[in-house]
Amino acid sequence: MQGVEGKRIAALIGDGYEEQDLSETRRALEDAGAIVTIVGADERARQRIRGKRGLDDGASSRAEELVADCTADDFDALLIPGGTSPDQIRTNREVQRFVREFEAVKKPILSVGHGAQVLISAQVVRGRQLTGAQSIADDIRNAGGLYREQPTVTDSNWVSTRGGEDLALFNRTALEKLAQAVAPVA
Repeated sequence: MQGVEGKRIAALIGDGYEEQDLSETRRALEDAGAIVTIVGADERARQRIRGKRGLDDGASSRAEELVADCTADDFDALLIPGGTSPDQIRTNREVQRFVREFEAVKKPILSVGHGAQVLISAQVVRGRQLTGAQSIADDIRNAGGLYREQPTVTDSNWVSTRGGEDLALFNRTALEKLAQAVAPVA
């Protein structure tokens, strides 16, 4: 897709990431010419990050980069897949720093399902419109966000979705957001 080719996307995951949230979005991004890099929270992530499919075990991934070694300058956008991963990584100070860096320079942030939990812990939600898993609607509101019960919500540099059932629309919207964003990192 014009405007997406060559853009670098950081996929920030921990144990319990929802396999579909990562694999379907990654496929859409890569098919459009983007480069998706798995970013893990700690050294253990280099060996194995356990995925899940609903309540069942899913495919595992390995971190290609560690969040402590990355900055928003290294990437053009941030993807935060859902599952239980966001709850596992949200209190990590390096994860919070990384998210705040993307927000500070208004690079695209793509959040799926429970991914909004990471945004909440990074304290960037106040005054923003977003959606996510229904079970965290109160968390979004309590953090000062404006929860929207919609398949996909775009607010400035953010694109958020409720979860798996909305991924097709989310992926199209995310690609449009990326195509509008500034040129790729050199």
